[in-house]
Amino acid sequence: MDSRLSIYRFLRLRGHRLAYRTYGEQGGEPVLLIHAFASQSASWANTAEALAGQGFQVIAPDLRGHGRSDWTPTYALADFEDDLSALLDALGLGAINLIGHSLGGHLALKLATRQPERIRRLVIEAAPVPPRDIADATAMAAAQDGAAWRRALRLLGMGRLLRLMLLRQFDVRAARTVLPELRTPMPAWWSRLSTLRAPCLLLAGHDDGLVTARLPLLAAQIPHAAFRQIGTGHRLHGEHTEAFLAEVMSFVGPPACTE
Repeated sequence: MDSRLSIYRFLRLRGHRLAYRTYGEQGGEPVLLIHAFASQSASWANTAEALAGQGFQVIAPDLRGHGRSDWTPTYALADFEDDLSALLDALGLGAINLIGHSLGGHLALKLATRQPERIRRLVIEAAPVPPRDIADATAMAAAQDGAAWRRALRLLGMGRLLRLMLLRQFDVRAARTVLPELRTPMPAWWSRLSTLRAPCLLLAGHDDGLVTARLPLLAAQIPHAAFRQIGTGHRLHGEHTEAFLAEVMSFVGPPACTE
């Protein structure tokens, strides 16, 4: 079995290309990995290799405006969600395991609440939790120090961000839409959380600001959710790989036979 990252493959979607890679054998139980804002599929290399080594088929896309996927005129959260849904349909995938980091975690929850029957297990790592209503948005804004988008970009590391931009692997214009939208009240999204059927694991660092503070709110809304804190920082699968993988492997369990 080959558990290495595959070469890029491309899916044509309404005038733009979505790039993705696969790990492991075709026919294994599928796992979709969704990366963070201003990141790309390669950030999942260790996680994907470990999952493929257990017999899973892993799919890791580059979100629009990231990595090898095309830059597009719009970057609404619904656009990213539509791209991911189209990828699953194009690959003919039914029930999947879904793992998302940061923005990818929020997108994973959006996808799971829209298509709950499609999700076997759901792992959400350090995802931003949008406000429920105007009062919640006001409280979140008061708790943040400085402009939210500037803080988000600082978390990425400016050196890495500049390299991505110079190599045209990240469209910084996406920040103008994505980050404000994540601060906008989403009452419908909150109400759909109770429809999730799949077991859900919520992970955060001990010191990740509003991410750490608000993830327990998700655990209270999702019927079959567990909440864990491991390590520090925002990128747990990269900075605390062993602890992250231990949590994920225990939660996801061995792949089901798909033959």
